Amino acid sequence: MTEQQFWDIINVSLVQNAPGSDAQYQAIGNSLAQLSPDQLIGFENQLNYQKIRAFTFPVLMANFILQSYINDDIFEDFRLWLISFGQARFNQILEQPDVLADFCEIKDPIEEITGEGLVFAALEAYEQKTGQKDFLKHLTRTEEPEIQYDWPESQQGLARLMPKLYSRYWDSSRSYELSAD
Repeated sequence: MTEQQFWDIINVSLVQNAPGSDAQYQAIGNSLAQLSPDQLIGFENQLNYQKIRAFTFPVLMANFILQSYINDDIFEDFRLWLISFGQARFNQILEQPDVLADFCEIKDPIEEITGEGLVFAALEAYEQKTGQKDFLKHLTRTEEPEIQYDWPESQQGLARLMPKLYSRYWDSSRSYELSAD
């Protein structure tokens, strides 16, 4: 599967559905059900490639501002959620994660930011189509890059780096300490 074929599936799912919605993930699942086993493997390989593209410190910091907490699972879920916005917006976010504030409406970041619908979509479609449990054996192994962390030492530093996200979504009542301020 080419990168553009991958994005076509994501982009088509957005025609009548909001990014990250159950309806969008259902639409993606319906599209995946039409693919061959090799195409499903290709979809998952492309998904993993896009997750790695989003494995950057600025994206991690945007995730922290929105959800006030970060760990490996939360960051993976966040990157999958970003993919749900489609190719154009995903690329915008990778260039400058602060643009998320321009096009996402989040009332409860903990509940609303979820890429969970993409986690097992291709695997489940593959198993339904083939009756086999060997999907993971067919995937191209990918390693996440090492991120150079340069956390700001204060909330003001965080606000300077991502001013729109910070002013719109930072919730100091939920947040863990950055430093002594």
